Amino acid sequence: MFIETMGAMKTEISTFCKEFAEVLAPFNQALQETIEDVRSKPDSHALKHPLSGLSDVHHRMKTLVDKIEQQQAYVIIFGPLKSGKSTLMNAISSAYVSEVTSLPAYPCLVYVKHSEERKYEYTSYNGKKEVSSDGAYMQRMVRDGHQKLAERIRQVEENGEAFDPGIHYPEAIRRIDVEIPAKNLKDSLTVLVDTPGLYSKMRFGYDLMTREFRNSAACAVFIVKTDNLFLEQVFDEFNDLLGLFSRIFLVVNIDSNKRDLGPDGALRPSMESENPDRIIRAFESLAMSAPLRRAADEGRLRIYPIDLLSSAAYSLKEAELGDAAESVSPESDDEDGGESESRTAPATGIGTTEPPHEPFSEFMTDLTDYLNSNDYLVEFMSDSLRQGATLTDDIRRHCSGESLRGFVEEKTSLEEAIKREKERLAAVEKLENLEWEAAFDDLRVKNRDGAIAFSKEVSAELQNSLTDALQGWFDSDESLQELQEERLNAVLTQQEGRIMDNAIERVRSLTGEPFGGMRLDTESLRALDRLELSIEPILKSSSETVIESGKKPSSCAIHISSEKIPVRKNFWDWILFRSQSAVRRSVFGPTEDPSVRIQEGAKKKRLGEPAREALNSILETHCQKLFPDLPREYSDHLLDEYVRLFSASVREEINGIKSDLNSNLPDLEHRLDSNTEIQALLERISNLSVEVNDSIGELRERHATVVQQTPSNSDVEEEEEEEASGRESFEGDGEEGARAG
Repeated sequence: MFIETMGAMKTEISTFCKEFAEVLAPFNQALQETIEDVRSKPDSHALKHPLSGLSDVHHRMKTLVDKIEQQQAYVIIFGPLKSGKSTLMNAISSAYVSEVTSLPAYPCLVYVKHSEERKYEYTSYNGKKEVSSDGAYMQRMVRDGHQKLAERIRQVEENGEAFDPGIHYPEAIRRIDVEIPAKNLKDSLTVLVDTPGLYSKMRFGYDLMTREFRNSAACAVFIVKTDNLFLEQVFDEFNDLLGLFSRIFLVVNIDSNKRDLGPDGALRPSMESENPDRIIRAFESLAMSAPLRRAADEGRLRIYPIDLLSSAAYSLKEAELGDAAESVSPESDDEDGGESESRTAPATGIGTTEPPHEPFSEFMTDLTDYLNSNDYLVEFMSDSLRQGATLTDDIRRHCSGESLRGFVEEKTSLEEAIKREKERLAAVEKLENLEWEAAFDDLRVKNRDGAIAFSKEVSAELQNSLTDALQGWFDSDESLQELQEERLNAVLTQQEGRIMDNAIERVRSLTGEPFGGMRLDTESLRALDRLELSIEPILKSSSETVIESGKKPSSCAIHISSEKIPVRKNFWDWILFRSQSAVRRSVFGPTEDPSVRIQEGAKKKRLGEPAREALNSILETHCQKLFPDLPREYSDHLLDEYVRLFSASVREEINGIKSDLNSNLPDLEHRLDSNTEIQALLERISNLSVEVNDSIGELRERHATVVQQTPSNSDVEEEEEEEASGRESFEGDGEEGARAG
């Protein structure tokens, strides 16, 4: 695009672009690496808004770097749907690019430039790219992506949110780069940028364009059909975009073949086809808005009535003929020695052929003249510097303040969680070292004292009951075996039940006290609270288990051997020299089965008081063995089992908590380390943006003779607005961002 620039200016532009690219390209690479590093971290979800913003800056900066490195001129083409944008692109490039813009409703930008081979590259909002050489595949991909995007937009809007593709659907296509054989674009270093049609439901497409080309030194072509020229709605959107571009070319797409119906019923050429200038004058006089008129008065806006379809057809045909002519060797002559018949097209700057309508030629000449003008070069440098400064400001804004609120809250939450988990680990250690069994010592004393008191209460009763049972036996004809089983052991079995019931009831009462009868120190109680470990359910479960499944105490049954009972000999015993053992067998029966019934009178004669005293002694000895040991041992057994069950259960709970903590804490610490790394990455790229901003300022100083030339009024107003916006952005964060420009 700089082929007609003066030598000195061309040299300075080349130097400027080289120096600026050396500043921005490494920085943009560092920004990309920072975004990728941050996205790989566990808690990057807390940075979805800053990451979306940084990705947007990275994409815009890449566009700026490409423009500077290749010294490209962007021609932005926008307008309502079906206004003729694709046709104009065909006409300008002299190449068929309509396939690129066959889906104008998709809200992405399409960049078209020259290449010897066709190539399509898709860039998503998440930075992923895909390359293809198949145009049909490109169309299918965009069509499928359009359907998915529309569905996602509906979902987000149903939730009451404003759709942001960088956050809600990062897989959406943000940009399509198209490279096709287009010699005009090659020679002029021009990149055509097709934009979404105005009034598309997916409004964020124009928001993207606004960010993409603010301060980009691009000129724009706005296309509107004559049918829409007098509709205010068409220019509502256009007025919002006027301030973005240094020069705007308003192309009114006319139809030279349009016909109107005459009074006589004949079809005649319409005013649009016969005198389009009259329509333009009517528009300027009657319908032009104030912003449009102001742009026209400032020389930033010109209007061209052009039959785009005819112009594009002619341009493509001339390009085809030109290619055919170039394929013929210039040395080849015909048989008569004359030059071979070939048709070459005269060069006309950005266009390569003279179209059939003068307005298109005028449009191409004006566009070429502007892109080769000193004004454009000044704006190219000034706006590029200003855009670079704006992007570095945006980076600092996304790396600090309100943008990072969610991330800071997440990091603070992690720090608090780690502190809390470490306190819980300390509590676990405290409880692990606690002698839980010793915490029940007081309960054991109470239990034993209760058992002893019970023994004193029932032992005398038992002795009396046994004495009564013995007396009843002496008054009966029952055998010694019946004395044991039906009288004495019946009383003892009944007493055994009382021992069990008493022990169980006492354990139930004691374990029903607060903390199950435990006595814990204050630090242990705090440790339980810190772990949020409630021991009452464990205590209750342990108590219920013991009470329901407690085993019976040792049997209280008594066995009286006949050998221990003295028996008086009668006359025949003495005569026959019977031994004491033989006498006992004759009275009681065999030792192992003393089932011989003894008459009451016989008991008095043969047993008498000596036997009664022996039996009482046996019973007394048996009772002494039972009390107080049996009630105390059984009570101790129940309580020990209760303590054992509780201690095992609470230690299992503590071990489970410890296992969870040992599993969770490293993950939390890893996440905190990761967030610290994220913070360092963002601080680094933010600090680096300050350095780059300083370098931009130095670059501005080195090229002051160009960049300090007086800009247009719109540039001044726009620059002042951005500087004020930048100051407001950073005053809240306590940092000063010196803005270039």
